Amino acid sequence: MKKVYIYPGTFCPPHHGHAALANRAAAAFGNVLVICSVNPVKKEKNIFTPEECKKMWQTYGLRRGVKIATLDEFLKKRNQNDMTVMIRGIRDNNDIIYENAVMIYNRDNFGVNHYHYIIGDKEFEKFSSTAVRAAAESGNQEKLNKLVNPQIAALILAKFRRKN
Repeated sequence: MKKVYIYPGTFCPPHHGHAALANRAAAAFGNVLVICSVNPVKKEKNIFTPEECKKMWQTYGLRRGVKIATLDEFLKKRNQNDMTVMIRGIRDNNDIIYENAVMIYNRDNFGVNHYHYIIGDKEFEKFSSTAVRAAAESGNQEKLNKLVNPQIAALILAKFRRKN
């Protein structure tokens, strides 16, 4: 049985903390598949499609072994005989509580029963896609530049300009 390490999320948008975690996972496990999806519970936060998210991920300097796919792409190619191990990042105690619900959801909907948690680097502790969206919405370019790379900053600013 082959182990397949996945790092799924909406990543709306992916930030430097996400990229650092994907790189650490690939360093530990050899290969990790970042899966861009839509969270039905967070409909208002899904400002990018999984396909747009996939393109944004490709703007980061990801280490060898990090691959990017949409959830649909993953499900089409998934081998049911493989052991899927879900990688999740933990920043603080609030993340631990949230991740319990994530585990149950993925067990019930996708049959994922194996998880590996990576404690995020201290420098990314306050990074979140919510913070990125808030910085873009308020026009705080300085904060946005700390959270994401220039290509993603431009994309999200354009998205918020069209919205207003």
